[in-house]
Amino acid sequence: MVSARTTLALLAFGVGLLFVLHIASTTTTTTLLPQQSSSLPNDSIVSAKPWNTLSGKRPQIVGHRGEKAFMPEHSRASYWQAALEEADYIEPDLAMTKDGHLVVNHNEWVGDNTNVREIPELSHLRKASRSWYGGDGVTVTVQNEWFICDMTLDQIKMLRLRQDPRYPWRPSHFDDVFQILTFVEYLEIVRNVSVALGKPFGVIPELKSPRLYNEGRAYPRYFEDRAILTLAHYGWANITSPLASGSNHSDLALPSGVEPLSSTIKGPAAWQSFDLDTAEYLSAHTDVAVVALNENQPWLFTPKGLDRVSRYAHIVSPWKDFFASGAEAMFRSKNITWDAELISEMGGFIKPKELVREIHARGMQVSPYTFYDSHQSSFYLCVEGAFCPSDRRQELRYFFDIGADYLFVENIPEAHVILAEYAAAGSD
Repeated sequence: MVSARTTLALLAFGVGLLFVLHIASTTTTTTLLPQQSSSLPNDSIVSAKPWNTLSGKRPQIVGHRGEKAFMPEHSRASYWQAALEEADYIEPDLAMTKDGHLVVNHNEWVGDNTNVREIPELSHLRKASRSWYGGDGVTVTVQNEWFICDMTLDQIKMLRLRQDPRYPWRPSHFDDVFQILTFVEYLEIVRNVSVALGKPFGVIPELKSPRLYNEGRAYPRYFEDRAILTLAHYGWANITSPLASGSNHSDLALPSGVEPLSSTIKGPAAWQSFDLDTAEYLSAHTDVAVVALNENQPWLFTPKGLDRVSRYAHIVSPWKDFFASGAEAMFRSKNITWDAELISEMGGFIKPKELVREIHARGMQVSPYTFYDSHQSSFYLCVEGAFCPSDRRQELRYFFDIGADYLFVENIPEAHVILAEYAAAGSD
């Protein structure tokens, strides 16, 4: 049940969005980016352009955590705004509560994006420290936080989402309005916006830290299987082989009477995970495309590494600077060492400007992340001789040139403007 306050906030959000879109189509692209022609092509010109993607079609825009440039990330409003701004995919990050409910939040903790510090009833859940395997070769340690895996769904629902205070330019008007969503609520939102707008939107859930959420469960793959069963219940996945946990999810309460969306408004689906073991499992048990996320494992950025990943992944998603500064520079900057002999045996590190071509050659698509709002740093190393964009327009055009298939973006209207300008320039 949506509260009166939430309803009023959504109405205000709709009015505010008109203002945001106006600003995005005028001020943003003229003050934060170098001025270009104001004549933008229509969709037919964008669609007709031959792109350098694997399919030859235009790159797909993924709303990173919805539209976090303007709304608290992963909130109901963030997802609606991403849809209204015509993202192709709307991204949720999945976590799991102590009592086994899938919820949507980027981090495994909630102290930096909610009001949890102001709720006395939850103060006892704050942990001094927790460590876990993050999925791509790195152990994560976080101190003095409230972790989702220690909280029940009822406790999670006491929280209200906020913008990250590290980014003061992001509007905070909707702080303390929206709850953390369940995966079911996210899927219901995507269904609703697809029907309301008559447009298919892709779902692309990322399974965060599966080993953390599977710890202490009575059977293996508890986290993955509950995600699979939920996505399948809503018609975005078919289960292609028996799940590891069998039929041990009788407590998984899913709404009855869910009718599949019609083919004209049902978008595609894809899984994401940094844990490549989980990615392989998802690929083996569903017919859903799998995105292999990675930024910390050197072997993957070699020819034989891509061969290995191509056995189960459909899309490879590294941090964007792997396509600019390259693997060796990236790993040195992160103090990650590698076995030089092993890397040599696997074909050596692929050069940054050849990485897209090598991924495409194995039948996989490319999805670099993350392309931030123009107010924010783009976070490139800018090593000598490497691509180093001076603004967001230059950044996105580089990735259009090399053939990126998907782009995880924030400030979606700005990305659409740059994409349209790029298509128009090619049609002159």
